[in-house]
Parts: sequence; structure tokens; C-alpha cells
Amino acid sequence: MRATTAAVILAALASAPAAQGALVSQGGVRMGADALWSRGVLGSGQTVAILDEGFAALDRSIALGELPPREAMTIRAFDPGGLDGTTEFGQPTQHGVRMAEIAHDIAPGAHLALVAYRTPAQFEEAAAWIAAQGIPVVSHSNSFLAPPYDGTGRAAQAVDRAAAAGVLWVNSAGNYGQRHWRGAASADGVVLPISPSPGSPLLLSLSWPDPAAAASVAVERQDPSGAWVEVQRSTAAPSANAPAGSGVMHAATTPITADAAPWRIVVRQSAGPAQTLSLFSYTAGFGASAVADGSIPTPGDAAGALTVGAVKWTGTALEPYSSRGAAGSTAKPDLVGPTYVTSNPEWPGTAGTSAATAHVAGAAVLLRQARLARGLPAAPADLRAQLTATALGLGAPGPDPLYGAGMARIDSTAPALSVRIGPGARRLVRVQAADEGTIRHVRISMNGRALRVVRRPVVGVRLPVLRPGLNRVTIAAEDMAGNIGTRTRVLRRAR
Repeated sequence: MRATTAAVILAALASAPAAQGALVSQGGVRMGADALWSRGVLGSGQTVAILDEGFAALDRSIALGELPPREAMTIRAFDPGGLDGTTEFGQPTQHGVRMAEIAHDIAPGAHLALVAYRTPAQFEEAAAWIAAQGIPVVSHSNSFLAPPYDGTGRAAQAVDRAAAAGVLWVNSAGNYGQRHWRGAASADGVVLPISPSPGSPLLLSLSWPDPAAAASVAVERQDPSGAWVEVQRSTAAPSANAPAGSGVMHAATTPITADAAPWRIVVRQSAGPAQTLSLFSYTAGFGASAVADGSIPTPGDAAGALTVGAVKWTGTALEPYSSRGAAGSTAKPDLVGPTYVTSNPEWPGTAGTSAATAHVAGAAVLLRQARLARGLPAAPADLRAQLTATALGLGAPGPDPLYGAGMARIDSTAPALSVRIGPGARRLVRVQAADEGTIRHVRISMNGRALRVVRRPVVGVRLPVLRPGLNRVTIAAEDMAGNIGTRTRVLRRAR
């Protein structure tokens, strides 16, 4: 029998490791994970790796009950600096801890493996280690801004090797929808205005396919006289991420700290055949000049990656920052997941395609446990196929470069409705909606006019006086995963 309240869910979570006292991400209910929680499917017997640049403040998260004790997890650092790690700007990062909290929220019974790296070479080592350990699902919420971005680079190949070895590699699409530009430039340059926050770092990555061409990106600052002064210009070299002999070029700046003065970016091609240049910014957006199409960096471009974009957990619109596939292509992203959630009282509003990715990885863990329990195959291709087939369509029919197959969800079963309509001139309609997940709302309408919408599974409403002839009463119940169950009753009034 389907549960109509959260009681069964809460009871199941209470028995899960480190669940008591911890906050559970709203994204779990949005994906319908509670439909599996209510059946006791919590990820038991499964392992999920959280691969990240750093896990600073891990012990604080453990103390809050958001993560299991260290001894209950597998911890491996390929970064000689240790598990805490650092960002591109040399700062310690809690990012991996936030992702682990979300994955643990969705699959609290699964074993967590926290794996840290810093450099692309360490990433390749970590990917090989995860595959060698037989870990079936990995959540990687990070990107490299080193070309190529077409699935052929070294980082993408490392993902493909792991996928071939049996790892479902869940990767963020990236947050570059507003921090990417693509186009042609002359020696005079294309000017891209930016508005960095004072104190924020600036770091840029430019690429182009032909080594016979020369291009650069410059960071300029306006001085008090109004003149633009070049602060730094990139240096170019063949990309270290590119396969040997490919020739793709990469020009990058080094970090600069912005102040309150106006800043801008100038992109130039100074020699060689005309190129389509691709520019990524780590921090500052390009405003109206941004080109969201083709803004998925590597390794989200890997064929072996299940690449995830971001939709706020309360809505259905793609977040503007979420990276998108190339126009006309349906290859990436594969899915979108819920974001802007709270899973830790000290860290409200965890957002980005990072959070969406951790949600989808946790969902994959639950599906894997459920499939194995039913004797069904649970290889990466099987999990990928189920996640994409049951996704809530949000964009154009079929996969598209914004939403992929749509919002990942575990529950794809519509609520069941019990409807009773009493006698009389103004009949009383009683409705009970049952769902293994959480009911979002129940809507009752008559002859196309909404009578009542309530956010609970049981509702009663007295109908208006029936009009002569046929009257159509429609009841629709929607759960949090977006499944809709409907019932229609036709009532007749003599003329």
C-alpha cells in the first residue's frame, strides 16, 4: 500500500547511518527518492565515490551528523597536500564535503569514498584508482578549463576508461553558461566588459584548434584618467589535456585580484587562418556577450560521463549559469538535477551543477540497489538508461542541449486517486491521493474552472450547483517528482 505521509520515510531514515539530527536535502523529495526510502531502499551494500578538489571542514560536518565518522568512510588523497585540498586560487575548499553530504542524504545507507586530487594528472590517477577498487558510482562536480572540449581530451579519456571498467561516472556540466564566449576576433580585438566583485580573482582560458594561428586574451583595467591599461596578457602553448599530435592551442592568464575599478577582457587573433575562439572565465561573467551554447568543459564532455545540468529544486527552468551543449547537438547534458538546496544548517543554499550532480549520483546508487534486489542488471548502461528514460521532460521533446532528457527522478509512478462524490444539488467531493513519494498538491476543477488546490493528500470540496446537462469534474494529484494522476467524473443534471 502506498504511503500518504512522511511517517514511513522518516522511520526508514532514522535507521540509516548518521541520519538522526541531520538535515536532508530537499532535492531528494524533488526526485522522488522518498518513494524508495519508504520501501527501505537507502543504498545499503553500495559504494559511491565523491571525487573532488578538497574536503575541508570534514570533521565539522561529521560532528553535525551530516556525514558518518571517518572510520566508516574510505578516504584517499592523491593530492600530496592532503584531503583538505585547495582551489585554483590556493584556497582551502569545503566543496567535496558539501557534495558528500548531498549524496549521503539521498543514499544514507551507502558507503562513502572521499577521493581528493588537485592536478589533471592526479585526476587521472584517481579515476584509475576508483575503477580498480570496483566502485560502481562516482560523483565528480568539477571541470577543467583546458581544451579540447569534444570528448577527446585526456581527462575525458580517463572518464571513458573508468566507465568501460564498470563505473557510472556522474559529472557536472559546469557553471559556465554566463562565463563562456565563442567567436572570431581580429588583431584589433573583441572587447568583453566584465563586472568583477572587488577582491575576487580573475582567471581566463582561451582555446582554438589550429596551431598555425596565434591568439591571446588580455585583462585590462581603467585608470582614473579613463585610459584602459593592460594588466596581463595570456601566454599560449599546445594544451596539455589534448591527445598527442592534436595541436589544439590553449592560452591562459594567471590569477589577478580585481579592485573597484572598471575591468574588461580583450580577445585578439594576431596571426594565421581565421579561428573560432572559445573563452572561459573562472569567475567573472560576460553579461550580454556570453555565449551559453557549447559551454560544457571537460570532463563533462566525455561520452562515458552522465553529465548533469542544474534546475532549482522548486522549479523547472534551467539555471542561467548551467552550461549547455552545442547548438543543434543532443549529446550533452544527459540530465538535469535539483540544486539550490540546504543539507547542512551552516551551509544554506548549496547550488550549481555541482549540487545537481551529487543528487543524481545518489539517485543512481538507490536505483542500483533496487535493481540488484530485483535481479535486474545494474551496469552503468542500465542505470543511465533508466535515469534518462524516467526523467521528467522539461525542454523540447527528446534530449536537447539545455535539459538533456530532463529532470532526473527515481519515482515515475503517478499518484493513485480515490474519489467519492455524494448526492444532492451541491455535491460533496472527497478525494484521497496515495503515493509512495510526497504529494505536491491536489487540484479539483469542474467544467474547466478550478475549485480548489491544496497541498495535502486528502481534500473535500462542495461543488457549485450543477449546470443543466453534463458536468465534468476533474481531479489531478501531482507528486514532488512531477508525476500526475488524474480522475474524471461526469455528472448529469436534467434540463
